[in-house]
Amino acid sequence: MLKSFSIAAAALCVFILNPFANAQAESGGEGASINAMCPIGKEPIVPSAGTVEYKGNTIGLCCPGCGKQFLAWNESRKEEFVTLAVAHREPGHDHTEHDAKAPVAGEAAPGPTYPYTLTDCPVGGPLGSMGDPVVKVFDNREVRFCCAGCIDEFEANQAKYWGEIDAKIVEQQLMHYPIETCIVTGDKIGDDTINHVHNNRLVRLANAEAAAAFKADPAKHLEALDKKIVETQLSDYPMDTCPVGGPLGSMGEPVNFIYMNRLVRFCCGGCEKSLINEPAKYMAKLDKAYADAQREAYPIDTCVVAGGKLGSMGEPVEIVAGTQLVRFCCKGCLPKFEADPQKYLSKLPQE
Repeated sequence: MLKSFSIAAAALCVFILNPFANAQAESGGEGASINAMCPIGKEPIVPSAGTVEYKGNTIGLCCPGCGKQFLAWNESRKEEFVTLAVAHREPGHDHTEHDAKAPVAGEAAPGPTYPYTLTDCPVGGPLGSMGDPVVKVFDNREVRFCCAGCIDEFEANQAKYWGEIDAKIVEQQLMHYPIETCIVTGDKIGDDTINHVHNNRLVRLANAEAAAAFKADPAKHLEALDKKIVETQLSDYPMDTCPVGGPLGSMGEPVNFIYMNRLVRFCCGGCEKSLINEPAKYMAKLDKAYADAQREAYPIDTCVVAGGKLGSMGEPVEIVAGTQLVRFCCKGCLPKFEADPQKYLSKLPQE
């Protein structure tokens, strides 16, 4: 499990990466490695991958190419890793003393892994603004960067960036959350609700006890949540074609995929990758299908936020929250809705 860490020297250091500075050659590694986890892959070291030497310390690797990447680090990062490795606290190492504690904000956790859903790099700008995003998995949690240069900054300030990522994921996914009860206890979600981000996916839990139970067996509870999503969204699913490929059923039984707690149906498993790489493109097709199916019978003629008449400020603005079309008098109402979607969704008549 990924452990967030910070050392003052690393935080204060300003550097220019020099891959040749103080670099020692990779070797077969006769001395005992000081680390159990590879500094690059953050996976258990493998003897056949060799080692590198740094200031008298033997650093084990999980892959032969990791040695060159480690030696390209600046001095502060290498010193930081050595310090943590000697204390058996290097990233990826299993710290038994933390097993009973709740993960810190943003920390990866056991159980299913979900794709990075944000449209911005946690360090830089919009994904795609500098070419294809760089995808990196920290333990079992995916992060996407606008360029490789952002990775060092992220790794040096992980607690900060994980916390920011989690806050943005909650804001992004809150309006799509599909149920009003806790998946662990069955209790109605209320004032004590904990918005927990599990490996890039929002899970809403009734209280601290429910959160602890979820973290003890996330796979079990997420499987139950997925089943609930399929059960509730399948009957009114608005598309008979795959958002990526052809007609549903043309390649056998459609594949049910959960993205941001929403059901998406593919003609085959091969379409999943396309959606993950370009989610905005393909989720827009699903949103349009829901909007087209609900617009004519939309139950109110006023904005759920401002209360004004739809059309009084130009063409109504539309979004789909989960499976529900929501119409607004203007774009200015969107931030209020996104901050507390349940408050405003409750103004729509329930069947």
